[in-house]
Amino acid sequence: MSEASALLNRLRPLVGRELRYQGLRCTLVEIIDQPPMLVLRPIGAEPVIQADKFGKPLRHAPPLFELPMFAPDGTSLSAELRMINLPESDRRAID
Repeated sequence: MSEASALLNRLRPLVGRELRYQGLRCTLVEIIDQPPMLVLRPIGAEPVIQADKFGKPLRHAPPLFELPMFAPDGTSLSAELRMINLPESDRRAID
């Protein structure tokens, strides 16, 4: 099993849990395999206008953060992922 797969598997139990990103309380909504990224939704954030694939306004939806898991070198953790703070109990679960 590759290091990326191992990290993805360790993070999957945290889907639905609360964490902090850039000082905002967020929920981990999804973990995407290819390319490896985390999807976060800020808790209590006002909806934003979401555009369709042509850039036209489509609907109001909660904002999402799509964070790459790895830096451009493909092996070290991304700067965005390093900015996530997990509650102490969850931090122990993935160590």
